[in-house]
Amino acid sequence: MSRVVYPVSIRGLTKSFGNFHCLRGCDLDVPSDGVFGLLGPNGAGKSTLLRTLLGFLSITSGEASVFGYDVSKESLQVRRSTAYLPGDPRLYRTMTGKRLLRMFSGLHPSSTFKGCLQVADKLDLDLSRMVMFMSTGMRQKLALSVVLGCEAPLVMLDEPTANLDPNVRQTVLELIREVRDSGRTVMLSSHIFSDIDETCDRVAILREGKIVTTQTMDSISHSYIVAARTNAAESAILELLKQAPQLENWHWRESESMSRELELHFSGEPSGWLSWLGEQQLQVRSIEKAGVQALYQQYHSQSAGTATSDGKAL
Repeated sequence: MSRVVYPVSIRGLTKSFGNFHCLRGCDLDVPSDGVFGLLGPNGAGKSTLLRTLLGFLSITSGEASVFGYDVSKESLQVRRSTAYLPGDPRLYRTMTGKRLLRMFSGLHPSSTFKGCLQVADKLDLDLSRMVMFMSTGMRQKLALSVVLGCEAPLVMLDEPTANLDPNVRQTVLELIREVRDSGRTVMLSSHIFSDIDETCDRVAILREGKIVTTQTMDSISHSYIVAARTNAAESAILELLKQAPQLENWHWRESESMSRELELHFSGEPSGWLSWLGEQQLQVRSIEKAGVQALYQQYHSQSAGTATSDGKAL
């Protein structure tokens, strides 16, 4: 049986600067033909992960590959296969936008000047202006024109909608979906929930250099949050939660009336856990679908309790 070659595959990836660990034992496979989101706060390791995959930063330990190329030993082949938008793109200030596009389009084997111009036109960018006289948002659009005008099989975007107004942001997200629909793979780093929600097929959440979960957006869309209240003692609540079907995560807080406010995260078909919920002595206050924001808060909440797939509290 032949081995599956993923666009991106990492095992035990660690990147440290002295005693500071930017990435810690990360494992990840990015499948083809989709948009893979990296979600996390500033400093979580998203940009470091992308730069390490491109060979701009050396690996401290572990291994990583892009289309089967070792990022440490074959970084040139990796960059030939990749178009990359950094989080802080630096552009030649004394060039006009058009001249800069012409120059960059000649540097990558998968890029064309025509393709870059088409993206710039969709972004309504004035290419006659010199870069030094462009606003921050215009320079972001220019950098996007360079990257999205390239037809590399893997596109890495670090905060692509930064500094853009809402209308332009929607255009950029549509361009990202077009890249996906063309059969190419996108890795999108962001801390903006709506960017992930509107474009991604899968998402990995990073926290303090670790990948704490990887999920499909389809599974996230079948997750629910239940807000409930109870006067039961802590031991009784813990025993109750052990029996809850499809319970992924929970936390509670004490209210002024000495009752406990519960937040329960369920996944999958609602009929099973709704039936269980109706049998409990809980005052249910609301039931709503969870999104990627709820998933993020679940893994970044310091007070959160967790449950295994069989509902037993850890």
